[in-house]
Amino acid sequence: MKLKNKNIFVTITFLVFVYSNSLAQKSTVKLEGTVRNDSTFLQDINILNLTSNLGTSSDKNGNYTIYASLGDSILFSSIVYKERTIKISKNHVESKTITVYLEQGINELDEVEIRQKFRPNWGKLSLPKGAIFDNDDINLKKAPNAMKFTDPTYGNSGVNFIEIGKLLTNNIFQKRKARKDEERHAKKEKQIFIEQIFENIGTDFFTAHLNIKEEEIYLFLYYCEDNGLSDFYNSDEFLIKDFLIKQSKKYNALID
Repeated sequence: MKLKNKNIFVTITFLVFVYSNSLAQKSTVKLEGTVRNDSTFLQDINILNLTSNLGTSSDKNGNYTIYASLGDSILFSSIVYKERTIKISKNHVESKTITVYLEQGINELDEVEIRQKFRPNWGKLSLPKGAIFDNDDINLKKAPNAMKFTDPTYGNSGVNFIEIGKLLTNNIFQKRKARKDEERHAKKEKQIFIEQIFENIGTDFFTAHLNIKEEEIYLFLYYCEDNGLSDFYNSDEFLIKDFLIKQSKKYNALID
């Protein structure tokens, strides 16, 4: 009875060992590898686990990561390099690394059929009476109309778009020139306005009403010009003096 129980125990232990070993062999591991051609790292190599049908590709440094089990077949392919299939071994599983070297491929062209071009000698060619040649697309085409390239009004019902374009361009140029002339004139008027304020208003207004020293009047006007005095060049005297009074308060506060 004891011998029988001992045999059963040995059998169960053996089955457990075999089952555990089978699971160990089929466990999936993460493999990190590199694809190279001699000393060159290969980018964009297609990497496919043919067993699990899962794949990836190598980066610019030739590195990649793929999950595989013992016995899986990994396919490395590219249009430039020869395909290579690696079977995952126990060493790969234990080290969790795999480095693959690919050979330079040879680009093969599809078969090309070369046909001799036939050029008939029309001077010596004899044809049966009544023979008719087939017309191809080139023969059916009409010669180009020369007027289309030499007459600018062709197809435009007599309208010369070139001249119209010139007129529009000239009109735009004239408007732009007039606008610039107007801006220059306004700028000149504003400058004259600043220079004539002192003469038109008089010294007493600056010294008595604004408390500006006589030797600082022009300095005060420059201060006002920076704050927008020239914008009043078309305004009446009341608005101009009101602006100067407000600016004098700020100016005197700065001086004090």
